[in-house]
Amino acid sequence: MFENLFKNMQLSAIGTKVVDDTEDFTVRVYVPPPPPEEGKAVITKVEAPETFEPNKTFPIRVTFRNDGGGDYFFVRIINRDTGENIHELRVHLSSGTSWTTYHSINISQGTDFHCRAEAGHEE
Repeated sequence: MFENLFKNMQLSAIGTKVVDDTEDFTVRVYVPPPPPEEGKAVITKVEAPETFEPNKTFPIRVTFRNDGGGDYFFVRIINRDTGENIHELRVHLSSGTSWTTYHSINISQGTDFHCRAEAGHEE
């Protein structure tokens, strides 16, 4: 037994090593996940009356769909003549979800109401 111990010490002393087993493995580089996809609002329908009476409430409905990732969205009605934001609503939607907004509008102008519906995701 003393002889085997001495033999291993001599081999170790001259740089020889005994390998009984090996196992190959890989450590992968960490790649962070991509940021979540932003939402993308697509207006699919706008419903508004053909006429309105000044100082009387009338409805405007805007339906939109989220074609992006889950996100917070806004839908607003803009007076195109003045640039004024008449009404705005906010909601969180999952991907592929639709939402219909109901806007109660009451304006005093006596001329045609030129408006725009805008929908988008919050920054």
